[in-house]
Amino acid sequence: MALSSPTRDSVMAAPSIDSSHEKSQVWSVSVFVTVITIALSGATYGLENSLMSPLAAMPEFVKKYQGLNHDTRDYTFTASHQSMIFSIPLIGTIAGALLSPYLQDRLGRKWSLCAAYMFSIPSTQLQLWAPNLAAFILGRVMNGLAYGCALSIGPLYLADVVPTSIRGGAVASSNLLTILANLMAAICCWATDNNYSDARKYKVPLAVQAGLPFILLLPTPFLPESPVWCVQKGRIGEARMALKRVRPVSDLEIEEELQEIVRAEQERRNLAKDTKFTDILSRKHLLRTMVAGSFFSLNQISGIILSTTYATVFLTQLGLGDPFVLTVYAYVCQVVGAALAIVALEKVGRRSLALPGFVVLTIIDIAAGVLAFYADDANVAKAISALAMVFNFVWTLCFYSISLLMPSELPTQRLRNYTMSYAIGWGQATAVVTTLALPQITASDAGNLAAKAYLIFGGCMLVITILAFFLLPETRGRTFFEIDQLYTHRIPAWRWSKYEFGRTSDSLASERGSQLENDSHAVGLMSVDKKSASQLAASESMQSSA
Repeated sequence: MALSSPTRDSVMAAPSIDSSHEKSQVWSVSVFVTVITIALSGATYGLENSLMSPLAAMPEFVKKYQGLNHDTRDYTFTASHQSMIFSIPLIGTIAGALLSPYLQDRLGRKWSLCAAYMFSIPSTQLQLWAPNLAAFILGRVMNGLAYGCALSIGPLYLADVVPTSIRGGAVASSNLLTILANLMAAICCWATDNNYSDARKYKVPLAVQAGLPFILLLPTPFLPESPVWCVQKGRIGEARMALKRVRPVSDLEIEEELQEIVRAEQERRNLAKDTKFTDILSRKHLLRTMVAGSFFSLNQISGIILSTTYATVFLTQLGLGDPFVLTVYAYVCQVVGAALAIVALEKVGRRSLALPGFVVLTIIDIAAGVLAFYADDANVAKAISALAMVFNFVWTLCFYSISLLMPSELPTQRLRNYTMSYAIGWGQATAVVTTLALPQITASDAGNLAAKAYLIFGGCMLVITILAFFLLPETRGRTFFEIDQLYTHRIPAWRWSKYEFGRTSDSLASERGSQLENDSHAVGLMSVDKKSASQLAASESMQSSA
């Protein structure tokens, strides 16, 4: 049975399907361990992504994998080698993102994540023991394939296993651990650079990276599988057990949530038996795909690449700090923003957090770009660097926090895997373009814009802000089924937060006993261990009286 049409702004409208239990306990030791373990999937991306810049600046590393630069007469990588080291591995990330939907369909979220970690082991070992630059780059491409998969799986897995009320914070926790991995990489490289004068300078950071997949692989097999995937495969009993492990609530509430997952799967199968990657670009789903899949790509053109680069460059040129230490400061700003985002996404909301943040980022871009015309003044350079640090904080709090949350929430259930792959793939493709284009814009022997390039990114942020106002919906507290209904009824994005469903929780309760069984038959999903709602209610009554 489908939900009835929503009633706009109706004060008499009943709460959504899970609102009668919105004050139920959501956290337990099992939930916390599950969230942290899955969220660590982003650490593989964060660590490798931040190791290469400091490693490539170490003369010992350059001496090993290239030798003397005959143009500069020192141990620095040539432009062609830099491009290969930094850009080619992104191809592996894109391939991993595109592979992940098919892997998840066959193996599920849990075992796909394990497969990614297992593939990362030989990849990182190859980097650690690579005899030449070609082998090292091959190791990076292979590891890109692994963390491209992991990066696509983690947010979806988190969104599947946690209650709706903490979904945003749970997915955002992956961002926090990714940035903590960035910070760990910077500190590790800084420490080895200051304490060693031989190959250990770069070997120790690479050894830390090589040890990470072993650590991540240990607890992952013991996680509950995604209940959504279990229902899709007809494993209702397994889905129920997975929910019981991550829901410290009554059996009745678990049955209600399971009923909704089955209902969503029924609608999916009624709409289309077979699902293809190209379905995300169909007329019906194109707008939804663009909104869900664009933010991970668009954050690359927000100006963050300047804020993580020029703050260090300006302050180093002024002799005000060590570049490694300044990089650590930038990451600390991001860590604080990511930590606050975990709370803010649920307390403030997605749209309510993002839009003001986008405005602030636009203002910072424009202000820093204008100040760059006077950057010869030391105080102005300090001001630009200070703005860059603020940018790091706001970007992580308001932009990065929704970049992987939107593709885990907005797509219809049958297209979530493909939409996440699309988001990761385009995000990495955009990273390739910005990485290659930025030197041509900012370098003194090219465009020579330096920090004036902030104005370009300011224009980009202005466009992003306008588009977000009209297209970015508020999904806080919405179940996946409700999100489907809101898109089906074509509710404008700016009205989602005040939109309520007219169906009452009492009518839902009266249907619990028969609805799940009907839905199970409708999608070919039969449970051998399902209790009826009346049995569950009687069991709870006996427990309370005892």
